[in-house]
Amino acid sequence: MKILKGHGRFLNAILLIGFSLAALMPAFSRAQELVSNVGGKIRVIILHYAEGGEYFWFDQKVLFRDLFEKMDKDVGFVMLGGKDDRAVRARDALRSFEAERLPDGTARLKHLVVDVKSSLFYPWARDPYFIQSDPEGRLVFLDAGYNEKPFPITTFGEVFAGARTLAGTVHRGGGNIRTAEEAVFIGMDTILGVGTKRRYVGFEQEGHDHLFEIARFVKPEGIPAYRRTFDAHADYLHRVLAAGKRLVIPEKEIFFEKLAKGEFEFKKKSPRDTGAQAEYHTDVYLGLGGKAADGRRVLFVADSRAGALVAEGLNEEARRAAERALAGVLAREGLSASGVPLTEAQIAARFEWEKRKLIDLGILEAKKQAEKFDKAAAYLEGLGFQVVRIPSLPNGLDDEDERNDGVVGVSFNYSNVLTEVYGNVRKVYLPRFGFEAMDKAADAAYRSAGFEPVFIDGLLTNALSVLQAGLDCLTSEIRFPVRWAEAAK
Repeated sequence: MKILKGHGRFLNAILLIGFSLAALMPAFSRAQELVSNVGGKIRVIILHYAEGGEYFWFDQKVLFRDLFEKMDKDVGFVMLGGKDDRAVRARDALRSFEAERLPDGTARLKHLVVDVKSSLFYPWARDPYFIQSDPEGRLVFLDAGYNEKPFPITTFGEVFAGARTLAGTVHRGGGNIRTAEEAVFIGMDTILGVGTKRRYVGFEQEGHDHLFEIARFVKPEGIPAYRRTFDAHADYLHRVLAAGKRLVIPEKEIFFEKLAKGEFEFKKKSPRDTGAQAEYHTDVYLGLGGKAADGRRVLFVADSRAGALVAEGLNEEARRAAERALAGVLAREGLSASGVPLTEAQIAARFEWEKRKLIDLGILEAKKQAEKFDKAAAYLEGLGFQVVRIPSLPNGLDDEDERNDGVVGVSFNYSNVLTEVYGNVRKVYLPRFGFEAMDKAADAAYRSAGFEPVFIDGLLTNALSVLQAGLDCLTSEIRFPVRWAEAAK
């Protein structure tokens, strides 16, 4: 993008627009609120089936089958799939579950067809839409059309009786907006990724794509103006999505501190391309738990320093053995190329994790990221939350290395989880990656916090990507009884 001239005048214009946004903000009703991502028993899980496309060539069926088998039998599933042979094959692979029935007699697994190819389908079920409820308990879906393609509006009313689908414009960036009963957590990359091209146009009529791009040109004296503009957008998201809840932006002060010191690195154009799946993407490090005995909300925050210590506790041969074991996990889960299953030897030769010393690279990257996670944890503790640290080990492979396609590293991320807290139940559903030492460390951390870990298999789904995907990204859940549409019964 061509660097514009006259940025002083440009930033003044931004300031005026920021004030205007705040002054003209409509009085949004608090009648519709985001549904909670933590409180209560999970009643429904929404999943997407996607196959192919950039980053999304892995197979989700392993994880889906494990969720069906390990979650309570009164949990319903809604599978969104495209209109092509791949979607049909995925449906066939899950056909054994279609005989299962919920207590109301309806099928436990319901399907909703979206008019799109599976190769283009967006797999992250928490990404493209927000789920709200109104005072009558009806579901309201704010559908942003997946933000990347001209997807049709998803007709959720075909599955959920009385559900409304509204055309939304907010792209959350994965599970980067999570909700508890009392608070909504919005990650910085959602706000930095707010589309601004039509709003903030430079004097040479060349627009900036998003707030992240604008920040690239902010000088120290312009930071107060930029901050007010940022706050205007954050306030808008807050009011539209969850006006009655407390707004928490965990990385905000860290970002502005770096911006003031000139330390923030604008390495790439998109805020979701800046390392660690955006440096400020809460899915990388934040999970929501229930409330502690003292009434404080429990938050699970990744601890890459602890993860590095776990990995360093293994001798070199043990680390190489763990890397070899990952290829075996993928072979058992059915990693294929053009539909042909690959052997463990073929996978090991293709990815070369042992040769590259994947775990050693992860240790180095973990130490680089440790301070960031520590600061986020300290900030959240300062707000009154009870923070439980969960060991993690990020992907250390260089995503700019063309040999690895940018997607073959493994991130051992155990905070991207589903939780259930109700009555005496305190469960956390977390991924099992097959790196035994890390899996055990995560298990111990959750047990120490009083949670029952339930491991969900699916290395092929969860982690085989620099995007650091996980259960929270790949599912949307509803935690109150729903009414099924007649067509879905």
